[in-house]
Amino acid sequence: MGLLAAFLLLIGFQTLGAQSAWTIYITNDTCPDYTWAQTEEQTRQSLADLVRAHLDEMSRTDQAAPENRDRYNMAATNEALCFLERYPQRKEELIRRLKEGRITVSPFLVNSLWSFLGVEGAIRMLYPARRMERDWGIPIDIAQHIEMPSLPWGAASILSGCGVRWLSVPFLDYDSTFKALQNPPLFLFEGPDGARIRVVMDRWASGKDNYVQGSALLKKPERITGEWVPHYEALGTAYPLRGILASGTHGDISLKSADRAGEFADSIAAYNQRPGPHPKLINASLADFCHFVDRAEAQTPFLTAIRGSFGDSWELWPVSLAKYVADLRAGERRFLTAEALISAVAAVNPEIADATRTDREQAERDWTMLGDHAWNGANDANRHTNAELRRRWSESLLRADDRLLDKAWRALALSGKEQFVTLFNSLSFPRRDVVRMDAPAGMIGVEGAPSQFVVEDGRKILYALSPPVAGFGFESLRLAAKPGPSPVLVRATPTELEGPFFRIHLDPQTGAIANLIHKPTNTQLLPPGSDREIGQTLYFDGQDHTLEGVRSEVVAVGPVLGRVRIIGTVRGIVTRTLITLYAGIDRVDFEFNIHKPVTTVQERLVHVFPVWKTGMVERLETTGAIIRPYPQPRGDLLPGANPSRFAVQNFVDVSYPGGPGVTIATVDAYALRPDLGSLTFEALGNDQNFKEVTRDQNGETEFRFRYSLRAHAGGYDNAETVAWSHAIATPLLVTTGKPATTPQPAVALDPRRAVATTFKPAEAGGNLLRIQETAGRSGPLQVTVTGYREAILTDLLERDIGPLPIREGHFTLELKANGFAAVRLKR
Repeated sequence: MGLLAAFLLLIGFQTLGAQSAWTIYITNDTCPDYTWAQTEEQTRQSLADLVRAHLDEMSRTDQAAPENRDRYNMAATNEALCFLERYPQRKEELIRRLKEGRITVSPFLVNSLWSFLGVEGAIRMLYPARRMERDWGIPIDIAQHIEMPSLPWGAASILSGCGVRWLSVPFLDYDSTFKALQNPPLFLFEGPDGARIRVVMDRWASGKDNYVQGSALLKKPERITGEWVPHYEALGTAYPLRGILASGTHGDISLKSADRAGEFADSIAAYNQRPGPHPKLINASLADFCHFVDRAEAQTPFLTAIRGSFGDSWELWPVSLAKYVADLRAGERRFLTAEALISAVAAVNPEIADATRTDREQAERDWTMLGDHAWNGANDANRHTNAELRRRWSESLLRADDRLLDKAWRALALSGKEQFVTLFNSLSFPRRDVVRMDAPAGMIGVEGAPSQFVVEDGRKILYALSPPVAGFGFESLRLAAKPGPSPVLVRATPTELEGPFFRIHLDPQTGAIANLIHKPTNTQLLPPGSDREIGQTLYFDGQDHTLEGVRSEVVAVGPVLGRVRIIGTVRGIVTRTLITLYAGIDRVDFEFNIHKPVTTVQERLVHVFPVWKTGMVERLETTGAIIRPYPQPRGDLLPGANPSRFAVQNFVDVSYPGGPGVTIATVDAYALRPDLGSLTFEALGNDQNFKEVTRDQNGETEFRFRYSLRAHAGGYDNAETVAWSHAIATPLLVTTGKPATTPQPAVALDPRRAVATTFKPAEAGGNLLRIQETAGRSGPLQVTVTGYREAILTDLLERDIGPLPIREGHFTLELKANGFAAVRLKR
């Protein structure tokens, strides 16, 4: 043997020896999209069978070497629920394997759209897993979120507050911008409140093999030493570990997924039995890898902290089923309203919580199932299946809401329904608003309040300006048979509206606002020279179209409001737009009622609010975080985040640093498209993943989209803006009659500092108050309570932490800036 050959052989042995120090953690899992390419029955059976198959493999490999023993990772809690539904006799076996660590269960109920549901929806997504943890004593602190190429900033704060320490995001770089990611494969993700979770989000591994990295290596094991180990070695000090996560084996769930469980176990064992030095494979749970990193980090910290948003991507696909999105948003808010009403009513009727439990759990399930990301489909039949599921879930949610509200009101023993109306404020801060109700027979107003009749769709509707109503409080008003003195403060013509706060001039050609003056600040809200107008409807089917045949008419003018209706058509679509000004409320309301014939061309319909001007800063509310939608350092987007589309929760604001500014609250639409121009909302369409989404809105033809606009003199005030937008989305609740006993407001907190995201019956008894800090400063918050003897600090999933002494009717809660907290209250 020559010297060169001997040298090369020596180097080869050294390389093999070095590579043998590496460990590859291969995690068995499936991508649990609910009904992707399958029916609901097939999906539930497939998920159940896959868990069953891995339990069988665990029994088969119990006597094997530890690294070869089969393990499984449930990427969604739904997998456990489907298994228990189909194989209830194996419940104890499942619990045993969970406690042994042979199975890791991710606490997400479904493979969810991160930013689609609000803060409460994101938290409720974890409730089924929390109940399993409570009942079975299993850990749920390690989460997996398969396939979605996005990671919104608020997820860090919410998951941390729910007790989640680790998050794995093996993604599919489809219809996204994640090729531009620059984060290390392992990092600390820090939320707006400073809370941190540990994250695996590996652009290189996901780019190579998306979320089937483990099975890809088992299919071609030569890639382990030829490609994977050299890559991570080359990362140097950025990756000081000698262990790698190869995430995923089964891929998308299918009827044949269970057949492959043994194949993966055998392939891992066969590789480990190869002669000579080589890396070791571990048939691993996700927890095994996370604990491995935890040990290394404890000895020599190396994880980098990252702050900011990785953005939204697939979250905009549901715009292809826009009616069900609007129903979901309405159902979510009505459910939170119903929970707050039930919690308030419990002060005089404690049985109401138990009496509504079944309906509350049904509503919660419908709500969270709507968060699953399969709003698309593998083919036309599958798209129809998924669309029908979302129609069914949204309708079921709304029905459950109605039952809950009806039970709560009846529990108050209302009387005098011909003489009184009762208002309930389901939010945590006092407010007054214009309330809307069916006009009671023989009554034409509300005593002591400006009132006005308006005919809507042939029905006589009574509008009245309410007095201030306390947070979580009630107010009963007497109806009047005669009108009181109420001056008419709003002027209306077919092309003009003017009230104490705004002056509007409508463009008779477009039906939009060509001139909008905020009178208190004397500010023209439409930038000069703008080629678009405020509240304008645009339709695109390959080219832009504006409304044609526009005509407008005054439909209401009186002491409460003035309203103009604009009717126009665009490519066969009929739009009926209502623009409303108020005498006592500083805002403009827009309601777009759309009749759209069924079509399948690639299209979108947008509403534009071009109020941004040079020098203004744009902010929008996403799930758990207010973000500036620009790349860092100008904004909050990290490299790889998509800057062209966002899922908006309640508002978008544009403001000069010292003011003035404009806020748009969006009630039904949610898809913000900066790529189409300033403050452009895609209300409906199919151009987001046109290849896979439903193209005909599932045959729906009637749509409604509502927005509210306000102007503010000062600079952006987060607490004020959050409270205002929540009030727009959740109007005062009204019913006829007066309670036999009116519950006193149970909770009060300073809206300049925080809002409650929910006031609900607690899982362990009493009521739960979850709070979001909105002023952006850390420190104590005083909460006033009435009728409660005990306050217990909990985490966001209602795990008790410790008592909070109640002294002189209040307790003090420490809040992080932009953070969340929860308290359980007992009477």
